[in-house]
Amino acid sequence: MNLSIERTLAAVAFRQFTGNRKALWVVLLAWLPVGMALLARAFSAGTPDERMKDTLEFYQSLIIPVLLPLAALVIGTSVFGGEIEDGTVTYVLGKPIARWRIVLTRVLAAGVATAAVILPPTIATGLVMLGRLDHTNVVWGFTCAIAAGGVLYCALFVALSLRTRRALVAGLLYVIMWEGTLGGLFAGTRALSIRQYTLAMADAIATVRGSFFTAPLPGQTALIMGAIVVIAIAVYSVRSLQRFEIGEAA
Repeated sequence: MNLSIERTLAAVAFRQFTGNRKALWVVLLAWLPVGMALLARAFSAGTPDERMKDTLEFYQSLIIPVLLPLAALVIGTSVFGGEIEDGTVTYVLGKPIARWRIVLTRVLAAGVATAAVILPPTIATGLVMLGRLDHTNVVWGFTCAIAAGGVLYCALFVALSLRTRRALVAGLLYVIMWEGTLGGLFAGTRALSIRQYTLAMADAIATVRGSFFTAPLPGQTALIMGAIVVIAIAVYSVRSLQRFEIGEAA
């Protein structure tokens, strides 16, 4: 199968992200937990249990609920955003390329870029805090889950960028209101929360004691719901992209 079209589409998507000034701030912010972990280790040796709890706190309270969706939001909304704003998306749509190939390539490109931004500090934070004490696959489990969660977030935010010019605002509302506020008040909303899917996947891979960390959703439920949600978002994105036919977006 000739993937030259996908490589070209991915290269354009990466240029959209790297040309975004917000990208630099996202990259710098992603290393915040590493700096905090270094300070924590410098001022307190801590027992193995305390270090495990602190590591989980970094993952559960900072990286997954804040840094991961923020990175995915900036990257996901940028892979189409510039082309839609200046109308150059019509050049892509003018070529005989299936819409689903365009959407899939852009989502995967955004997912790879998000992983490149967020995974190194995720691993570094775990290594600084736990070193050789990670006998329960905590760092590995959260790294895999965050990578998968990044793709899900990117799929959602790419879809938002195809539907509204205020995708950043819409994405922030989803993260803050739906996953943050409503997710803490109503258990039913967790079944439609990428944050909860990410935590559940981490819990399924890591073997840490339940007294330290237990995700609200079972891992199997998260996988099924995650697959359903990403397929629904992909279909929605393809249909949204079809609105940008030549002449309509100009």
